[in-house]
Amino acid sequence: MANAGDPSAELELARDALADARILHAGDGTRAGVVNRLYYAAFHAAQAALYANGTVPTSHGHVRQAFGQELVLNDDATRADGRLLGELYDYRQQADYGVGDPPIDPAELLDDVDGFVSRMANFVLGRTE
Repeated sequence: MANAGDPSAELELARDALADARILHAGDGTRAGVVNRLYYAAFHAAQAALYANGTVPTSHGHVRQAFGQELVLNDDATRADGRLLGELYDYRQQADYGVGDPPIDPAELLDDVDGFVSRMANFVLGRTE
């Protein structure tokens, strides 16, 4: 993970991925492409929060596990945030490796992921001030 330990760099990647998702959605991008970018927006935002919390995860699975154990269980993130991260992972797996499109409308996830990225950015800001 190229930005190991740098929450600001991870938040920038999260925001870029979210912007990519919006562009793909508005420009008739594929559902798989939008879902991929939405997952990576949430993934990088979660990783930024973990970095700010002193954890440097080493894999996608570790990010999801540590997010639940360190942020959700300590009330630094909501259970809904944890569920969203897990669902996005599953949707991305299906989009990238499965047969057919994920069974969701990515438009419904755009605002959810935007909120997730904002909440994680606020968490990082609170930890790095």
